[in-house]
Amino acid sequence: MGAEQSRGGVTPPNGNAVPAGMSTLGPNLQKRFAKGIQYNMKVVIKGDRNVGKTCLFHRLQGHAFKDEYSPTQEIQVACIQWNYKVTDDVVKVEIWDIVDKGKVKKRDGLKMDTEEADMAPTLDAEFIDVYKGTSGVIMMLDITKYWTYEYVQRELPKIPLDIPVIIMASHRDMEDKRAVLTEEVQSFIYELDRPSDAAAVYYMEASMKDGFGLKYLYRFFNVPFLELQVSLLASIRYVKYFLA
Repeated sequence: MGAEQSRGGVTPPNGNAVPAGMSTLGPNLQKRFAKGIQYNMKVVIKGDRNVGKTCLFHRLQGHAFKDEYSPTQEIQVACIQWNYKVTDDVVKVEIWDIVDKGKVKKRDGLKMDTEEADMAPTLDAEFIDVYKGTSGVIMMLDITKYWTYEYVQRELPKIPLDIPVIIMASHRDMEDKRAVLTEEVQSFIYELDRPSDAAAVYYMEASMKDGFGLKYLYRFFNVPFLELQVSLLASIRYVKYFLA
């Protein structure tokens, strides 16, 4: 989508340094957002290590698949191109690539008195509440690694009940090495002890290598968007009632 990835405070053409983990907006998004933004939608990607979170993060930005693994050290955030087909409203969609525990970094510049004080905070799930302001969650697992499914079983109940979730089983292109059965995950979702008014939990399978499932994921974004729309309309009605 033309988004440029900026790492370590790289300075883009406008001269303003971009914090590590953030992406600059490509010209298409800059032009779109300049018209005014009606909705801000935050979607987080969660999952255990080496399930393909960062690969999905880049694929959603329109980048090609890269068959290499490099551990992500801290949370990354980027905006992507998405819109709800039946409305002209401009929706700013932020995708957060979540790191549960990042690598501790040393502060640049001034030397501190103690080693602990010399360490800079790491932007990870231990440092910030990743679900604050979140509209939707993509919970990833790798069908070839059973322990990544166990991570989903542990972590999904920690997600606030009002946030829609989709469990994405990645590496569908490696069916011959499957360790997590589709029926097992679907049964897990069915047996979740959730109140009737809780947001839905969906399931899908995908391959970052050939792009299978990405269109379905884009359709899933309709769910948190409509929830966001309903919430905003309810707030407007409340304000009008209060001011009447």
